[in-house]
Amino acid sequence: MPQTYQFKRATREDFPLLYGWLSQAAVREFWGDPDRELALIEEEVDGGDCNMHIVWGIADGREAAQPFAFIQDWGPETVDIPHMDDVPTGTRAIDVFLGDAAFLGQGHAKAFVRQYAELLLANGAARVVSDPECRNARSIAMFKGAGFEQGPRRICETGDPVYIMTFKGGDSIAKPQQTPETDKT
Repeated sequence: MPQTYQFKRATREDFPLLYGWLSQAAVREFWGDPDRELALIEEEVDGGDCNMHIVWGIADGREAAQPFAFIQDWGPETVDIPHMDDVPTGTRAIDVFLGDAAFLGQGHAKAFVRQYAELLLANGAARVVSDPECRNARSIAMFKGAGFEQGPRRICETGDPVYIMTFKGGDSIAKPQQTPETDKT
């Protein structure tokens, strides 16, 4: 497993890849209709508060890097998200999914999520949070493994129960080599 992942800013050229990932049953279960989700990505891809990245890493010891996941961060205070109305100004919320099933069950998600959260804090975020649905046990376990602490159960804007999870960090598993904000490729 690589020690450092690359976060490349998502562009319109990534839409076919993202649509394929969003169409997978495991992603669609928690992200919803791929047409709707891609439309939401399109609204923010050219600017705005939401920073969207394709995650690149090395699988099975291969030398060539390949894209395998999606991660985004956004400011809860910039949108009407009542279940996060008590987070400090400057907090960044993250959403993530693993798009390439070959990377499942190997610890990649918790490693790149931890690295990304560390980068956000290093670049001035007041706090890093996420809000996985309560029924998404895999995501909750991944966030805990990445250094997040499970907080209160709340009802999100869609009516689904979620947990507010806050990054607490701990011993770093990777030294940041880039920042999500500065990698515009």
